[in-house]
Amino acid sequence: MLRIVGVQRSSQPEQEFVLLQNQGSMRVVLRGLVLVHERAIETGDLAQGAFVFRDSEVIPAGLFVMLSTGCGSPHWTRTKDGAHVFRTYIGSKSVVWSRCEGPIHILSPDHSYVERGEALMLR
Repeated sequence: MLRIVGVQRSSQPEQEFVLLQNQGSMRVVLRGLVLVHERAIETGDLAQGAFVFRDSEVIPAGLFVMLSTGCGSPHWTRTKDGAHVFRTYIGSKSVVWSRCEGPIHILSPDHSYVERGEALMLR
């Protein structure tokens, strides 16, 4: 289960990020997970603060994901203390999470519908 363990708000998109950790006992696939700010839910305007993970990266139990607001290429790295972190990026030139105070939610797909013909092509 992926949980938000920290939010670094900043006036600079390169310094703003959300840190998540897989606190479950199973691996988590990032693709399809959504971070959405409470304001975006209240207004129905996803431009108020929402992000959909497009990375198909698998995050093992206990490891971290750092979603930076700025630009960059997704990659695995290590922190100063040696912890593995998957870094991915929104690619925004303006801040996202600093515009809003309040909770950020993680929404995860519970079910994916695929047409029969599409399912055969995916194999």
